[in-house]
Amino acid sequence: MVENELKSIQSKFYEMEQQLLRYRDLQSISIIDDLPEILRKERKKQHLTLKGLAELSVVSYSTLVKLESGDDRVNLRTLKQVAKTLGIKLWVG
Repeated sequence: MVENELKSIQSKFYEMEQQLLRYRDLQSISIIDDLPEILRKERKKQHLTLKGLAELSVVSYSTLVKLESGDDRVNLRTLKQVAKTLGIKLWVG
């Protein structure tokens, strides 16, 4: 009987732990309008200049300027490359 109760508690604990992990993931989600600021902050946090990020990401300096200024004419592939270079998870859905 005690073993069954313990298994039940462990199961509930595991479920709650999974919910907490999902909640933490959701807290880090930002809307696309915030992306230019997120990219700029992360670049600066890593002490990268636009020129340095351009070299690492193989994305042109002018495109990075457009990205950080909120120009929405940058294609998704480029955005993904910059995000990957900065270590930012990008989820589109």
